[in-house]
Amino acid sequence: MQGIRKEHLYKVLVIGDLGVGKTSIIRRYVHQTYSSNYRATIGVDFALKVLNWDSETVRLQLWDIAGQERFGNMTRVYYREAMGAFIVFDVTRPTTFEAVIKWKEDLDSKVMLKHKFNNKTAKLFPKHI
Repeated sequence: MQGIRKEHLYKVLVIGDLGVGKTSIIRRYVHQTYSSNYRATIGVDFALKVLNWDSETVRLQLWDIAGQERFGNMTRVYYREAMGAFIVFDVTRPTTFEAVIKWKEDLDSKVMLKHKFNNKTAKLFPKHI
């Protein structure tokens, strides 16, 4: 009898300025496809990458966040409960690299690191943190 596979779901943000290739990177990673046709993402789009390691399944829920939303309130809503983020820039457009600093500053103000989460006996804080 085989054991039950342990499953993990992680929300990962993919952020950066408009037209830097966020969607292309996600499509290549998830579907192994590439298209040179460009269409701007409106709001947010999602993709799921499933990885299997030993007896565990990891589901990466990739959130492709529209670049023009950087200073909008909606972008910050998408950050909620994310486990990680990639900030993407276009090497042919220096202004998109300069914008990485702004994206990172915006992201840093929302990040909280939870450590020793695997210690089930220590319950110093409520579960919702």
